[in-house]
Amino acid sequence: MKQLAQKSKDASKKLMKLSHEVRRQVLNELADNLLKNKEKIIAANTLDMEAAEASGLNVAMKDRLKLDDRTIESMAQGVRDVSDQKEVVGVFQEEFVNSSGLRIKKQRVPLGVVLMIFESRPNVVVDCAALAIKSSNAIILKGGKEARHSNEILGNIIQNSIEKYLPKECVQVLASDKREVVNELLELNQFIDVVIPRGGEKLIRFVHDNAKMPVIAHFQGLCHMYLDKEADTEKAIKLVLNAKTQRTGVCNAIETLLVHKDLLSKVARNLTHELKNKKTELRTDKEFMIAAGEELKAATEQDWATEYLDNILAIKTVESIDEAIEHINLYGSYHTECIVSNDQKACDEFLNSVDASCIMVNASSRFNDGGQLGLGAELGISTTKFHAYGPMGAEQMTTTRFVVVGDGHTRG
Repeated sequence: MKQLAQKSKDASKKLMKLSHEVRRQVLNELADNLLKNKEKIIAANTLDMEAAEASGLNVAMKDRLKLDDRTIESMAQGVRDVSDQKEVVGVFQEEFVNSSGLRIKKQRVPLGVVLMIFESRPNVVVDCAALAIKSSNAIILKGGKEARHSNEILGNIIQNSIEKYLPKECVQVLASDKREVVNELLELNQFIDVVIPRGGEKLIRFVHDNAKMPVIAHFQGLCHMYLDKEADTEKAIKLVLNAKTQRTGVCNAIETLLVHKDLLSKVARNLTHELKNKKTELRTDKEFMIAAGEELKAATEQDWATEYLDNILAIKTVESIDEAIEHINLYGSYHTECIVSNDQKACDEFLNSVDASCIMVNASSRFNDGGQLGLGAELGISTTKFHAYGPMGAEQMTTTRFVVVGDGHTRG
């Protein structure tokens, strides 16, 4: 692992010299090769899906694992979107001349070597490789055993696509079934500049507690939607259904719905009916049950603190927007929080009082995603604020340095 990490470090220095045009060419070739190898990718993924079925992997994990024509085409398009984005590496900004006549500016530069440790989602291999190439970072990708065959074929396609232009060590996809290498990699801070874990909370906590290099972590997606007393009822029901049921096993699906008491009589019955049609298990407080007109499973304190990653929704009645904000600040995970309201004052109060990487106003939580927010793809969604907050694209894989241009200037 030490030798592998050192090769990544050496490759990262060569990447800095790469022109924008060559990086675009590499990425477009990668997109083409994904489509050309679609059948091979699906065949490899089928082996992983068969193993997942045999091992009893849950529905949410299988949903993340599956690749088909649509997801492969989406991956390829994501690579092209990253390729087409404006240049981030080497760009100068915030230029000014100081009182001594020195020209001072900031320049965006790569982070260096990124270690990505992730579970289940094989598309992460392609998304993160594309973003690394775009931002001139070398990347080491360590996936989980459940996606072993998928990760391997995608890694081969990436290396075959880049080797004409770049050292193949720029993107290294490690064998997914060798878990013990993670401990060794987390010690190699002399070669690896940052580690980004993406997966279950247990994995992220382990990396956060054991890494010798900085960690950019995406801990939990315990997301809320608050239906204010001034919410449009039809719009509110549509947003709840999308935020909870469009994909239930993802980090930007809502887990708790907060409903203002004055709105209960307008939404509770229809909302319960629509969610039951989507086979959503409801866990609610007594006030919501009464308004819904039927006996539902009672929510417990544990439900407010649970990221289900499943088709389960906890529902709580609140007396005011202040109570909703207090609940979110107590149980939220700094990921995505939503308000549905036609009252601008309430929306502003929510925006100024809730701490999260993305605030949605009259929009579904499902939009907190790198592709949806214009990043083309994402490494993950940072909930830790350093060095990024929210979805991480190519720009978030760079930092800035100062460049100072003088004409023989000396300091007196």
